[in-house]
Amino acid sequence: MSRISRKKLIGIVVAGLAALGIATALVLPSTGADFTASDIGTVNVSTATLSLSLSDDSGSSGTFDLNFTNLAPGAQQVRNFYVKNTGSIAANVKIGNPVSGVVFTAPAGQTPDPAQLKFGVDGYLALTPATSIGTSIPLGSIGAGETKGYTLRVSLDQAAGNNWQGVSVGATATVTLNQQ
Repeated sequence: MSRISRKKLIGIVVAGLAALGIATALVLPSTGADFTASDIGTVNVSTATLSLSLSDDSGSSGTFDLNFTNLAPGAQQVRNFYVKNTGSIAANVKIGNPVSGVVFTAPAGQTPDPAQLKFGVDGYLALTPATSIGTSIPLGSIGAGETKGYTLRVSLDQAAGNNWQGVSVGATATVTLNQQ
C-alpha cells in the first residue's frame, strides 16, 4: 500500500469540500430575499344616476299634460314644458314615441287626415305632419341639476276642412334621459 502524502490528502479533502459546497448550492434554495410590504386600504365605488322631473305650462310638477283646445285650420298653439335632470351626470333628452297612442275622437261621419296635424319643438323639430315624425325627437343635452324649457307647437294645416270640426286628439309622449 502506498502512502498518500499529506499534501495530496489536503488537496483531496479541499476538492471534496468544494464539490460538496457546489452540490449544496445547487440543491438548496437561494438565500436572496424579495422584500414586500402591504397595508390595508378601502375602495369606495359610487355610481352615477339619471333621474328627471317634468312640469308643464300650468306649473304642474311631475307631469307632462299639455292640452291644446279649439285648434282651427291655419292656426298654431304653443305650450311649454320643462325637463329637470335631477341626476348626477349629464344626459341627452328625447321625447320618445311622440305620436304613439294617438287617439282621434271625431263626430260621426268625420274622418280627419292625420297628416294635416303637425307637431314641432322650437329649435329641435320644425312643424312636421304627425304621420312623418319618427319614433323619437332628440332635444339636446342637459347637465346634472339643470332645468331646460321646451316649446311644443301644434298646428292644423290651412287645408284642413270641416272633417276636423270637433275632433279631439290625445297622445302619449315619454321624455327620457340617456347618459351622454
